[in-house]
Amino acid sequence: MTQQIDLLVIGGGPAGYSAAIRASQLGKTVVVAERERLGGTCLNRGCIPTKALLESAHFYAGLSSAAVHGVEVDVKSLDYGQVVRSKDQIVENLVGGLQFLLRKRQITVLEAEARFLSSGEVQVGAEMFQPANVLVATGTEPLQLRGLEVDGELVVNSDQLLARTALPESLVIIGGGVIGCEFATIFSEYGVQVTIVELMPRLLPMEDGEISQALAREFKKRKVKVFTGAKVVGIERGDRAQVSLEQNGNMSQLEADLVLVAVGRRPVLPAGFTGELDAKGCVRVNEAFQTSVPNVYAAGDIIGGVQLAHLAFEEGWAAVNNMFGLPARREWFVPACVYTKPEIASVGLTEAEARERHGQVISAKFSLKGNGRAMIARENSGFVKVVAAPDGRVLGVHIIGPQATELISGAALALEQGLTLEKWAEVVYPHPTVSESIKEAVLSALGCGLHSV
Repeated sequence: MTQQIDLLVIGGGPAGYSAAIRASQLGKTVVVAERERLGGTCLNRGCIPTKALLESAHFYAGLSSAAVHGVEVDVKSLDYGQVVRSKDQIVENLVGGLQFLLRKRQITVLEAEARFLSSGEVQVGAEMFQPANVLVATGTEPLQLRGLEVDGELVVNSDQLLARTALPESLVIIGGGVIGCEFATIFSEYGVQVTIVELMPRLLPMEDGEISQALAREFKKRKVKVFTGAKVVGIERGDRAQVSLEQNGNMSQLEADLVLVAVGRRPVLPAGFTGELDAKGCVRVNEAFQTSVPNVYAAGDIIGGVQLAHLAFEEGWAAVNNMFGLPARREWFVPACVYTKPEIASVGLTEAEARERHGQVISAKFSLKGNGRAMIARENSGFVKVVAAPDGRVLGVHIIGPQATELISGAALALEQGLTLEKWAEVVYPHPTVSESIKEAVLSALGCGLHSV
């Protein structure tokens, strides 16, 4: 029997489950179709498991500096299998919590694949639905390139690397974006010999140039080798992997126990979907998150653009508001976070983007070498950078240093409220904190830095 419902959500990741929750708040009947597990890539194979590994890696690496604090530690061994089990337990707990949350909101979750039979009829497993609205939130999966095919043994993608229970002695990472740099941080903390190969002229091409330069210096300190402007032309597979590179017209080879291919992600489309796609295969939507198919909307990574879970939450929520006639936004100031060591976080325009749009800009930095809390933590090799228009309106904030990912929300609020440097400088920050470096950068931009010259 075909069921009539208000909303069918295809995909149970951040965009999908936030949309389902919003629709339930509006009193709508909602079904979520998820062919794998609730939480999507972020919870199961992305944000959460990688940060769990990173937390364990930081703890392990921190033991080497225990003597500075007067503590003598004798580390006999590392049980990386336990690290992975701990990571898996954290994921299980969060997935269970999400299942409970949707169940309490009377949202039906079907663990089955959805297939469009027509624009108004969708099959989910053995069940048939005629939903008034559909939200496509099927996300993305690791991209594969010809010649860099993964085999799950010598050459892996990020999903496969997360599942491994043993550390390699050496790791080559193809791709110096967010995924590549975060895995480089994790494995280098465990003493793995890590090499990054990036096609673009610098790491993290989407970040401010000075941030990329600072991270490259930090990687060098941690003995992570970095090849930028380099193209992988082939991988030979034997007992170990032989990676052939071309850089500045010169050929070279890298040898490693394991190769991670982290060159981006590609959209995953639901079966039978007939809506318009863009050049990259992502679902094309309008300002209301509507696709070209009547009453079918899309949100999250599947629509391209910035692929971040916290943006997907907003898009899913906005799509539901739109489909049921409520006001909704389409654009936000979206913070971006990179969980390297030191952490990186940014919001708004880079200095280069700001100059391209506004011509002359105000740009100022405050080094964490002048911050007491960063000095105490022995993590003072970063900075806060503020970019503003000539009239003082803040255009962008970029941080590399401890707690950067926690600090950036305040900067996002400043951009959201349209603060000028003068108004932001009136905010009192507590001392000693890393956060007061933000005010120091603002004061520097005004030409009246307190702890800087």
